[in-house]
Amino acid sequence: MSLPVKEMSTRDQVLPMTHDEALQIIERARKDKFLAQDLEQLRDKCCLFVSDVMREVNQALAEKDKRTPALLRSKPSDAVSLRGAARERESAAKQRRELAEAMVIGALCNSDNPNWNPLDPATHNSRGSLLLALLKTSLD
Repeated sequence: MSLPVKEMSTRDQVLPMTHDEALQIIERARKDKFLAQDLEQLRDKCCLFVSDVMREVNQALAEKDKRTPALLRSKPSDAVSLRGAARERESAAKQRRELAEAMVIGALCNSDNPNWNPLDPATHNSRGSLLLALLKTSLD
């Protein structure tokens, strides 16, 4: 015997939470003496999660750079060249970190934006998601 399946009408469907709704919930939790501590722990966990994702993306970009054919890499031979190569590596690492950050934050801002195209700035959603709203708030 199977249970009848209820079809959802448009009225019954759950709509995604808006950024303003998320901020209202966060503000109510901040004012509640019991929920404020839970909110802070949740925020810390979210920050760690985002940091871990950025580190993973950065590592993936670094691995891609390592696969550059040896013939395309420069081969410094003296102290001046070695210093220049070190500066280039530091610059490349900084660019990878910035790219990883931009990719992760862009994805968070547009997680509920089906029209987002990372290559088209006009499709960017500047409001953000619930996770981003949580990360942006603080317990002043």
